[in-house]
Amino acid sequence: MDDPDLTPAQTPAAAPAGPGVAKAFAIYTGLRALLFVGVLAVLVLAGVSLLPALVGALLLSSIGSLFVLRGPRDVATAALAARHERRRAEHARLRGMLDQ
Repeated sequence: MDDPDLTPAQTPAAAPAGPGVAKAFAIYTGLRALLFVGVLAVLVLAGVSLLPALVGALLLSSIGSLFVLRGPRDVATAALAARHERRRAEHARLRGMLDQ
């Protein structure tokens, strides 16, 4: 938008480059769930009874997600940080308009 009445601080922010926050966290959460189910399946097929298998799958998938899902977690964190920065900039812009 090339409106000559708007100062650079009042121009709309550019669209985010990556996925939105909700999409990024949905992908990460889905991958964590798949990791949990996969570890649970391996433990059950190995002959571990259900309750210990559930606890073990919870622990192992939580630890494993720190390493295996680093990329999707970083994307989700970056999307959240970008949203925070856009909101902070918009807040500062509106605060500046009110102070005039």
